Amino acid sequence: MNKDLKKYFTTGEFSKLCGIKKQTLFHYDEIGLFSPEIKRENGYRYYSYHQFEIFQVISLFKELGVPLKEIKRLIKQRTPAKILEVLKEKSIDIE
Repeated sequence: MNKDLKKYFTTGEFSKLCGIKKQTLFHYDEIGLFSPEIKRENGYRYYSYHQFEIFQVISLFKELGVPLKEIKRLIKQRTPAKILEVLKEKSIDIE
């Protein structure tokens, strides 16, 4: 294995770390929500540890019932103000 790739997680490793199925990562990549940092010609995908944080944000929004389409918009155009706005709205919904 390439020395540089040892700094990354395979799809299987990343999915276990996140507690999800590999198919979820494939789906998120397919819809443009969350893609691996590296895609090799042989189809292998690699995720960095930096991506774990953004995946946690996606998981939080999903848990709060935010549709994937809306999560995608928030992630692509994220600002602290927009994220706070959505969290406040969801907080009101939960109450």
